[in-house]
Amino acid sequence: MNRLTIFLVLVVCMVCIGCKTTSTSVINIDIDIPSHDIKTLAVMRFDDKLIQDNAVTGVFIKTISNPDAGEMLATIMTNELLSWNIYKILTRSEVRDKIRIGRAKEVELVKRRDYTALGKILKADAVIIGKIHSFDLSRMPVYERGTVSFTAECLDTKNGRILWSVEANESASYKDEIELASKVIREVIEKLKKEME
Repeated sequence: MNRLTIFLVLVVCMVCIGCKTTSTSVINIDIDIPSHDIKTLAVMRFDDKLIQDNAVTGVFIKTISNPDAGEMLATIMTNELLSWNIYKILTRSEVRDKIRIGRAKEVELVKRRDYTALGKILKADAVIIGKIHSFDLSRMPVYERGTVSFTAECLDTKNGRILWSVEANESASYKDEIELASKVIREVIEKLKKEME
């Protein structure tokens, strides 16, 4: 075989592999908690420490991690929850303003999982604290693939009890990570709504 044939076979294989979509979403809900006790909910900036050091990796396949993934996922989740009329949802700007007034740092409160302090500062009955495992876009000359993986827990700020938790992992070809994250969070919130009805 000549080099051109081998190269074309490799390109076709890469395109076929790139077109495969993998997706898993797991939702766990503690239904023993009365939802009427929760009136106000805030989404905190997702912990993105795991991906911060991975700006751009790879030679032939370049993987680019989003530098502000934590804020992006918190904003996307907040926007999806705002359409859900069960709780009063604090906007991301309200969360930032209240934390600034309380002279605290959101990243530190989330890192320490200090849900009691968050509840007092935000005047919120529950907070969502999330962790990002991947939020990136892989590019090759012939295809690109977005990947989103995160976990999130909704915690009662009075006692730290987990009201519900979400684990989502999705990868799709020809979608950027932000578009994919919006789709995943929309699906997760829809499943969550059905489970809690």
